[in-house]
Amino acid sequence: MSLKGAVAQRLFRIPWIGVVIASFCNRLFRQRFLPDLRRLHDVLEETDLVGHYWIRAGMLLGWAREGTLLAHDRDADFGVLVEDLPRLMGAIPVLRRAGFRPLMRYRNNEGQVVELTFLRHGANFEFFILEPVDDQLRYFVFGWPPDHLVQIEKRLPAQGLVPFDFVGRQWLRPIDFELELRSMYGDWRTPQKDWNYLRDAHNEVDRKPWVEYDTTWSD
Repeated sequence: MSLKGAVAQRLFRIPWIGVVIASFCNRLFRQRFLPDLRRLHDVLEETDLVGHYWIRAGMLLGWAREGTLLAHDRDADFGVLVEDLPRLMGAIPVLRRAGFRPLMRYRNNEGQVVELTFLRHGANFEFFILEPVDDQLRYFVFGWPPDHLVQIEKRLPAQGLVPFDFVGRQWLRPIDFELELRSMYGDWRTPQKDWNYLRDAHNEVDRKPWVEYDTTWSD
């Protein structure tokens, strides 16, 4: 965690004052995040990736449970099938020109690209690459150097996508969103402020030390 992030976490824990500070920070973040999210959508409408990515994880949870983005979430989660990775790669120049800077490229221990992350105005826009395996979709998440070098394989039921309206745009989401969220979070309707993606997910199938932890994205 950065020094700025560590200081913010300490302030948030101060009784009463922390609640006020957190609420202010959340509102300030959303003022930029929402327009950037819509900008991302509109930019991708002009690429071959349109119709081949979907909203997932925290953004899907926010829509389903609260009808909006989660107040504390600081990133946007999208899914892309491994077969559509070339479409995502082809959209990179367009995203760059729109101000979405390539930030990190994650590889699993097999050397496969499994996540691309872009940055704009302090928010991460994360594209997870999901691979069909035995009627499921597998993806990977990772702990962070130097203390949590772990690779975790997770799986979700494979299913089709449907359009839906969210934050002023039309996106795609899994047809049975309740199945998706239940598979990830269990009781997704009950807020769990301390939920941790490395510790609490219900759909973990394997974890091992992460050896391909260089996320540098130089090209």
